[in-house]
Amino acid sequence: MKQTSRVSTARLIQRRDAWLKKLSELGPMTRGSLVTAQRGGHRAHQLTVSVQGKTHTVYVPKDMVEEVKEWIKNHRRLQRILKEVSKLNMAIIHRHVPEGRGDARKREKPRPSQ
Repeated sequence: MKQTSRVSTARLIQRRDAWLKKLSELGPMTRGSLVTAQRGGHRAHQLTVSVQGKTHTVYVPKDMVEEVKEWIKNHRRLQRILKEVSKLNMAIIHRHVPEGRGDARKREKPRPSQ
């Protein structure tokens, strides 16, 4: 795992914002897997998706196979982006706590009046 302790909070925010920008670059997406099976003398393509523990299958016409593959890739990219953004947000939170504590220690504590 990369060390983030030497990276400033501002740099972590820059990295996070760069990942968030990638979201706007994604096109259409879908979750699932494309399955190709031999059916008699031809190939059949199906998109399979698990929803609440049940597998759903949708026929994919031959002329849409490449497009659906791209949608699946975009969904995987989305998952990676979300993972990275979450990881950076966690690092920002972890950095904030020590910084906040350090600031609190520098402040003068009120002295009781005598």
